[in-house]
Amino acid sequence: MKPLSLIILLALCCGLSSTYAQSTQTSQLITAMLADTPLEEDLQHLCDVIGGRESGSEANDAAVEWAFAQMKAASLDVQLEEFTMPSLWLESATTASLHDADGEVFSPMVVSKYHSPVGTHRSTVAFARKGSQKDFQSLDVAGKWVLVETEKCMDIAGLFAEYTQAYEVEERARDAGAAGVVFMSSRPKKLLYRFTTSRGVAANLPQIVMAREDAQRCIRLLESGIELELSVTVTARESAQFTTHNVIAEIPGTDLADEIIVIGAHIDSWALGTGANDNGCNVALVMDIARQMQRLGIRPRRTVRFALWNGEEQGFFGSHAYTVDHAMELDRHRMAMSIDIGSGRIIGFFTNGDERHYEQLDRYLEPVSAMGPFLHIPNAIVGTDNLDFLLQGVPNLVANHKPYNYGLNYHASSDTYDKVDLQSLKLNSAIIAAVTLGYANEPNLATSRMTRAELDKVVKDQSLEFSLRMFDLWNDWTAGNRGLKN
Repeated sequence: MKPLSLIILLALCCGLSSTYAQSTQTSQLITAMLADTPLEEDLQHLCDVIGGRESGSEANDAAVEWAFAQMKAASLDVQLEEFTMPSLWLESATTASLHDADGEVFSPMVVSKYHSPVGTHRSTVAFARKGSQKDFQSLDVAGKWVLVETEKCMDIAGLFAEYTQAYEVEERARDAGAAGVVFMSSRPKKLLYRFTTSRGVAANLPQIVMAREDAQRCIRLLESGIELELSVTVTARESAQFTTHNVIAEIPGTDLADEIIVIGAHIDSWALGTGANDNGCNVALVMDIARQMQRLGIRPRRTVRFALWNGEEQGFFGSHAYTVDHAMELDRHRMAMSIDIGSGRIIGFFTNGDERHYEQLDRYLEPVSAMGPFLHIPNAIVGTDNLDFLLQGVPNLVANHKPYNYGLNYHASSDTYDKVDLQSLKLNSAIIAAVTLGYANEPNLATSRMTRAELDKVVKDQSLEFSLRMFDLWNDWTAGNRGLKN
């Protein structure tokens, strides 16, 4: 027996024997999710055939068309919802060379951060260590590249720390008049990856990630007293606004059809790898749940929408567009869930400042209790497609996963199909299916849309100002231009 088949058998024998008085729908759906489905085939096609899916690229368009066709073939009610991205930036290549007084020393491996200005940028290099305020105060970095060292990133906590450091360094470098920023890669073995910047599409400061070993070599040369000049050439395809699409499928509800449950995963990715753990695995998961619900003829009480968001990596543009286009329906959205932290086993949910979810979640997870234990976290996540639902006061969840292969390969050229935990992904599909039907069929949901005053308290209690500033959203939030108005 294959290992995956054994795990599924154990889950069926243990999880489905729960004393929880499950509905027939829930039992049927969990059983279907754990049986043979096209989940792996879908993921392999998305990663290996279509590949990296940066918004605005031909691969992204192909992924949207493919997902729409797959949903349509499953007899689902599916739509392409068009929205506008503010600008196009697709890196063709970024090259670099380091020079001393005698000429070129070596050519480090580099990649540009999103929206770094196209062209050649050349200036001397200043080593700012970790890029703290004290580090900057001890240097004159005006007109220079600022080189910053990083800790190795191995898990989700490391990612949050890296985003925080990058935001602070970017702002300090900008204030100090630096010519650009060089971030040492936080991954070993010359692994490169891409982030957006705190200014997003408005970025005008060149920022690159340099292979860790090359950055360390550069630091050793600088500390030995050798002055270095760095030349970076950024080549990218650029244009103004362009349109792209979210893929939205729907299974209509019955007696509570006006109320809406959304589960979503973003179909776009960066193009260095093939977007496997971020976030192809969860695109395949969402599609598989929709397909199996339709195949079984399951009609939940509330309407369930299955969203494949686009433009997430550049700034959550697809899910934001949805909250704008469906603004008149948001009072009737009873839960929005984002699945976006890889393929490690789900161990609970971030409830984003709303502890009313806890008792409900525990009940909905009873049919899959053998796949636990599950622990829910009250922290608010600002960094995926739940964000605009949170800012609109819509009850929202983010699945929390074990860090299997996630941090090391995040946004990197190594984020490929072979890094996905296929066994856990299969179990996760049953977990998300159980929670989705739990919310869709609950007679009396404890969660409802928050008021602006309640949201302001969440923002304060959860210390979200820094995170919103990190994504250049704080001013829009306080002005009422993004999220629920006063």
